[in-house]
Parts: sequence; structure tokens; C-alpha cells
Amino acid sequence: MRVISAFILVAWAAAAQDGADRVTVPFSDPSRPQTISGNLVNGCFTVEGGDVKEVTVEGGGELRHRAPRGAEGLRRVGIGGNITVEESGNVIKISGPANRSVRVQAPRTVTLKLECTNGGDLKISNIAGDAELNNVNGNIRALGITGSVLAHSLNGRITVALDQLSPDKPMSFSTLNGDIDVTLPADAKATLRMKSDNGEIYTDFEMKLQANSTPAGEDKRSSGGKYKVKLDKAFVGAINGGGPDISFKTLNGNIFVRQKK
Repeated sequence: MRVISAFILVAWAAAAQDGADRVTVPFSDPSRPQTISGNLVNGCFTVEGGDVKEVTVEGGGELRHRAPRGAEGLRRVGIGGNITVEESGNVIKISGPANRSVRVQAPRTVTLKLECTNGGDLKISNIAGDAELNNVNGNIRALGITGSVLAHSLNGRITVALDQLSPDKPMSFSTLNGDIDVTLPADAKATLRMKSDNGEIYTDFEMKLQANSTPAGEDKRSSGGKYKVKLDKAFVGAINGGGPDISFKTLNGNIFVRQKK
């Protein structure tokens, strides 16, 4: 098995002066399924699929940096954070604390498993493989997708445009603070499970809703309390006769489900 490791340390630390630096990494066996797995603490990914066989990883500009107390009048030396790119068993792993955006050019059919903590938006486009996307403090944007998507953000908006649905593959979109905006093909057959605790739900699909919102009562009058009725704002609806489950859940935000025009 062929193993390739590339450690992008000094070159990326100089990127602010010399422009973006890059490394190209081949997969061990291009004829087999391929995966890119990424985890950045202070930085995030932009991934574009294309008719390529290798993966190109490119370091972008430095993220905004706020000097700590005590650094007044001092110059910052270099750029903190490193990136490691490693290939093994047809999986390319990108990791590190970083302090910059990372742009990736990849085969369109690649599977993506990407996580960001603090570093801006997570963006993917023109991907036919499945995608698992997590961004703690930032938005998620996935356009031109034909594979299944699992997307979660803690503080950010989720925007996804699917060119087609993967049959028999459920999908999920969730965020704590932010809107969820998903575009589906007009002929998509799916069962939508939607919940927004402090927001509204909008769609231009003809949807057959299921009667699943049942008020739950709790009687505390016998103990000097009050009678409480809670209505769960969850809706289940079928479009074009129903199909694989697609889950939408946000605490503070709206849900938009659109037809692709």
C-alpha cells in the first residue's frame, strides 16, 4: 500500500507574503472509493469537485487575528498553526490547528467528512459523493450536490442545493442558531421531518402533512401547580408521494424547502 504524507509547515507560514501554497496528493487506488477527512480548529474548508484524479490542497490567506492583551506595541512573528495532509488506504486526512482557509480540489465522486470549529464558512460544490459536514461557529454551504448530505452547525446558516436525491439514503440538516435553506429537485420523492422551535417553515412544494403534532397535557393542579399544555412544533410531510427521510431541525431560525427551478 502506498502512503504519502505532506507536512505543510514553513511554506504555509509564509503564505501571507508569497501567496497561497499547495500540495497535490494522489490516492492509493483511484479505481476504489475515495474519502477526504478533514478537521480544522482555526480554519475551514472550501472543496470543489472536478474531473481530476488527485487531490490538491491549497492554503489561503490568514484568518483575522486579534492580538491578546499585553501584545500592544509588539509585532507578531510568523503565522501560528500547522496543517498536516496524509494519504493512507484511499483516505486523505487534513488536520491541524491552522489559522487560515484551506481550498481543496478533488474528484467529483469523493466522499467528504469535514469538521471546522472556528474559522469561517464550510463550502463544498459539484460533489457526487456523500458528505458529512460539521461547522461549530460558521455557516455551511453545499451547491451542485448529487450525493447525500448530513450537515450540522451550532451557530450558523445551512444552505444546500441538491441536483438529485440519492435513493434510499436519509439526509439531515440541523443547527442551533440559524436558518436552514435547502433546494430539492422538483420531482424529488421524500418524506420531510421538520422542526423549528423559534421560527417558521416555508416551502413551495405541494406537501401532504401527517397528523403528528399532538398536544401533550400535564396536570399539576392536585399539587397546587397549574395545567400545562405543550405543542411540539414538528411536522412530517410527503412530497411527490414520499420517499427517504430528510430531517430539518433548528432551535432559533426558519426552515426553507425550495423546488429547483
